[in-house]
Amino acid sequence: MKYRAYLDIETTGLSRHYCDLTVIGIALEKGGKIKVIQLIEADLHEARLLKALQGVDEIYSYNGSRFDLPFIKAKLAVDLKQSFKHTDLMYDC
Repeated sequence: MKYRAYLDIETTGLSRHYCDLTVIGIALEKGGKIKVIQLIEADLHEARLLKALQGVDEIYSYNGSRFDLPFIKAKLAVDLKQSFKHTDLMYDC
């Protein structure tokens, strides 16, 4: 059974160089059951993000290839594309 994560972020602006990451929202889905996680403030760090995604087979996002994943990489030094299969739903829509 596939374990999926649907990921979205909130920021203070569009520049990953000058703006802050404020929220990482993750909906974890496996076998029709869903768990929602929000990482904010002190939880916005590499170890907490990777713990939340532990065991995930694939991450889904909307425009994550151009925005969410590069922003996370710039702010948390985590390259999710290296660790997980990623599907950007913007291109499927």
